[in-house]
Amino acid sequence: MSDTTSVIQKRLKILDDLLKELNKLKDDLDGALQDDPNYGKFLEEREETKKDHKEKKGRIMATGVVKGYQVEIKEKIQEIKENREILSQELVDYYRENGTLEIVDANGNVKRMKFSVKLVN
Repeated sequence: MSDTTSVIQKRLKILDDLLKELNKLKDDLDGALQDDPNYGKFLEEREETKKDHKEKKGRIMATGVVKGYQVEIKEKIQEIKENREILSQELVDYYRENGTLEIVDANGNVKRMKFSVKLVN
């Protein structure tokens, strides 16, 4: 096992321990809040307000003009997502071909690439 692998394994263990501690703290906070009678009353009031807000918003959003905008926005968000995924792959290819982390955009601005890596199970 290499030194790098050992360091990564230690870092993963540290992160795992910290996440466990964070979850315990969150659970403790939830328990403390559940024991507070004012918090229960607050939750009930919040739910009533949310229902009222959702109902009013639903009536407004049901209008034709608003629905049209919602459809356009959803389509535009999907188009942006797809183009970002394509750009990501194109940037990886560019890096492989040129070995540089910088690229000039259409306006002449120098952009620097930033890579992000995640571990998945």
